[in-house]
Amino acid sequence: MEGQMAKKLEADNDQYPDVQGTIGAIPNEPDNGMASHDDIRMAANEMVQLNEERKKLNAKISAFRKGLKAKGVKLGVLDEQVRLLEWTPEEVKQFYAERDWYAEAMRQPIGSQLELYGTDATPDPVREQLKWRNIGFRDGLAGKGWANEAPKECPHDCIQSYGDGHEEGQATVRRAFAARLAQAPVAEDDDQIDIEDVANDDGDDAEHQQDAA
Repeated sequence: MEGQMAKKLEADNDQYPDVQGTIGAIPNEPDNGMASHDDIRMAANEMVQLNEERKKLNAKISAFRKGLKAKGVKLGVLDEQVRLLEWTPEEVKQFYAERDWYAEAMRQPIGSQLELYGTDATPDPVREQLKWRNIGFRDGLAGKGWANEAPKECPHDCIQSYGDGHEEGQATVRRAFAARLAQAPVAEDDDQIDIEDVANDDGDDAEHQQDAA
């Protein structure tokens, strides 16, 4: 049997016969639009090899990044800058403009909002008050905690500042929701009962009763 198979392969220029396998008849070239068994087997073989190469490359990159981190390189910032190397100047400008805009919405200490956290001339006690007021603002904005329950690490003399900031953050969210509701289209409900119509209907019924009497 093996000799016959060898002769068959040699005669067909090392091509497998159309029917393979020992259980039933399994066509090598299917007529169902799927890949052939040969293609699937070769793909699996190559994928295993490529996966091994990827593991080695990942290990090499990981070791390289650990070395960078040991030197004080901020990997996240570096990754971002490497990604920006493929962008146009206009795209980079837009990227940073959007970042600043979102950061301003969260009242982060950037741009003109730096003064909200104090300046170099601001006394340390005042700077601490401003710090906790802004922490409270962000917690209120995020719906985190309560205005009258400052975090445990908040200094006692900054609890009021935290609460004021928390209430301010909550107020900004309420204003945003109110603005959204004001802009939302009003749905017409045909089944809604109009109070004036009901009153008029009652009056008409009374008149009909008087006429009938």
